[in-house]
Amino acid sequence: MAGLIRGAAGTIALLALTAGLATVALARVAGPDRIPPTFAGLRSATACIPGPVDGQTASYRLDWDAAIDNVTPSTQLAYEIYQATKPRGEDFSSPTYSVRRGATTFTTPPLPADETFYFVVRARDRAGNRDSNPVERQGVNMCV
Repeated sequence: MAGLIRGAAGTIALLALTAGLATVALARVAGPDRIPPTFAGLRSATACIPGPVDGQTASYRLDWDAAIDNVTPSTQLAYEIYQATKPRGEDFSSPTYSVRRGATTFTTPPLPADETFYFVVRARDRAGNRDSNPVERQGVNMCV
């Protein structure tokens, strides 16, 4: 072996190769990330619609606390929002809105003010794991 490694450059190359193999071995032992984020869900869904609501639109501000994950940093977690017009009517097969990574608020596009809306927010990590919290909030008009 000494004949194959010549000088400091050879020693450094051997150390780099050994470190690289150790990293690959650790990655194999750790396995893929299969644990979804821990998330308390949507905290509030509010709008301000002054006066009569007939014919008006309103955007709802959704607020939540950041989720945590065993691998993905909170700043890299994405959030998926599900919207329904009746309680427990969300279609969890496809989010209504997707929110940028690390966000803890979202404002919906204008929605008919004379309808009632319900929202659920779920966190998704970089591996695609989604939490399944059941927290649903009804949109509330704070200005009536």
